Amino acid sequence: MKPLPLLDAILSPADVRKLAPAELARLAEEMRHRIKEVVSEHGGHLASNLGTIELTIALHRVFDFTSDRVLWDVGHQAYPHKLLTGRARDFATNRQQGGISGFPDPKESPFDIAKVGHSSTSISTGVGVAEGYRRLGHRRHTLVVVGDGALTGGMAFEGLINAGQLKSDLIVVLNDNGNFIDPPTGSLHTHLDRIRTGELFGHLRHRFMQALKRLPKGHDLERMAEHLEIAAHKLITPGYIFEDLGFSYFGPVDGHDLQATEDLLRRVSRLKGPILVHAITKKGGGWKPSAADPLKYHGPRGFDLDTGEFRPLPKKGRTYSQVFADSVIELAHEDTRVVAITAAMPSGTGLRQFGQVFPDRMYDVGICEQHSFAFAQGLAASGLQPILAHYSTFAQRGYDQLFQELVLQRDLGVIVTLDRAGLVGEDGETHQGLYDIAWARCLPGLVLMAPKDGVELRAMLRWAHEVRQRPGRAPAYLVRYPRDEVPELGWGLAEPTPVALGKAEVIRRGDGELMIWAYGQPVKTAWDALAELGEAARGVTLVNARFAKPFDDALLAELAAAGHRTVLTLEDHTLPGGFGAALAEAAADRGLALRIVRAGVRDELVPHATREQQLAEHGLDRAGVVKRLRTLLGLTGAVPIPFVRAG
Repeated sequence: MKPLPLLDAILSPADVRKLAPAELARLAEEMRHRIKEVVSEHGGHLASNLGTIELTIALHRVFDFTSDRVLWDVGHQAYPHKLLTGRARDFATNRQQGGISGFPDPKESPFDIAKVGHSSTSISTGVGVAEGYRRLGHRRHTLVVVGDGALTGGMAFEGLINAGQLKSDLIVVLNDNGNFIDPPTGSLHTHLDRIRTGELFGHLRHRFMQALKRLPKGHDLERMAEHLEIAAHKLITPGYIFEDLGFSYFGPVDGHDLQATEDLLRRVSRLKGPILVHAITKKGGGWKPSAADPLKYHGPRGFDLDTGEFRPLPKKGRTYSQVFADSVIELAHEDTRVVAITAAMPSGTGLRQFGQVFPDRMYDVGICEQHSFAFAQGLAASGLQPILAHYSTFAQRGYDQLFQELVLQRDLGVIVTLDRAGLVGEDGETHQGLYDIAWARCLPGLVLMAPKDGVELRAMLRWAHEVRQRPGRAPAYLVRYPRDEVPELGWGLAEPTPVALGKAEVIRRGDGELMIWAYGQPVKTAWDALAELGEAARGVTLVNARFAKPFDDALLAELAAAGHRTVLTLEDHTLPGGFGAALAEAAADRGLALRIVRAGVRDELVPHATREQQLAEHGLDRAGVVKRLRTLLGLTGAVPIPFVRAG
């Protein structure tokens, strides 16, 4: 990394407080350079972090976070905080295996009070921290920095309401950058736009009251004016929505004006009770390319640090997200009732493309996953055909609504896609999509599917849309797929096997004792491992499970009767409650005496690394599967593998 004299000398926030005001602008530029060079090389979040640099410097100059506490919501705006809290020298390892996390993490630093990667949670946590300090008699400031659309999440308002009720000594800094990852939606954003024009209100009010006092009977006039002010308050005060919740509102302040921001924070640091500081920033601010197009530079890699131009990248294949987008557009052309929903992730899920073709049939509900499931219920109940697209990790946030608003309704037939299912790479623990089979499989009536390739993803979506037109349809059809390119293979089949409810597909049939049941992306891994072993694996049968629920126990029994006594299950999911567990349950229920070896993600949190490194760590890459197969086939150099017996 390029030597940066001021930043490289920052070993703790105390060093920031020692800098002269004239040095702070140079520090900010050095921080921008460090963030750009690391993100360009290794990827990560850029625009959101460039926009919080001056705000972060001001926070660390006013507050002492060795005693005070700060929480970042969402965590992808906390790179500047990391740089100022002793991690500047390690920042080149950001999001790399064994390096620092791309999100706040208490394991890294005492300046991070919580690990956070999902949004809208920090105010609730902050209220708890502030209340805990109050009860313990500690005099500490608790701050929450909320930005990038996190205030649109319902949990954020639950926290605000509780803070107002408790009169918590909590300072919420609203980093209002007018943006999410994608363009903002919702009426709150419109309200904040109005607030941006109201900075003169406080000054004018003070001048008016002072003038009244100088008039004859001025104190009586002042009291009358106060009553009139209360009546008109909600119409003209900039932060009335927050003051109604019990907060004292201050701002707006230019969050890139370091001195003004520092002055305001210093003033509110002397006050008690719930406080909201409204800072206006520019996402990507301080660097013209990212400020002009914050979406393009939200999570970039491989760009020139001066011009922002991207280096040519090797041509990549189509991703599952792209296949999903094309398939939904096809369905929407054929059926005018098809509508699409996402929760602030149209670009990541592929629905931005759908919205360009069908702008009036695309709904981005903001960071409101719970609402998205109930909204889908309402659309389906009215006669529309909704397709709800989430990342697996974000769908968890709407779990109760999946049950209450879809499962309990029995036959709404909503299609729910779970993008980024499985190991997700550098985003790490907060974003792993490793749990959706387990949390969905226990809910009655749901249909769980995973395609082995892009052709099958398209076929599954078309099949689900077709069967949801019939009586007896499921509450919802959940389709999971990874953050990966789709395999382009013929699989040795004359033509794809049609999708049928609860029916698996035999990719290759052998006459040995071993069969592999793979679910989703691991079908390709098993195919490659068998190809590497060649003749030694000639007798192995490979099954593309397709469904985790309902499970094809009839095929399992058929293959067991044909002499396959050992099963290897492969899944890009945690082992507890996953696909292998579903197979073991089916075998036990059928009374099948099978040796079952399950390969999946161990029961542990998976830290950030590349997806390839994570797969290798859990034995789910080709080399890992080859090793297991060699053991199960009794080939030389085999290492015993623990197994469970069903039946």
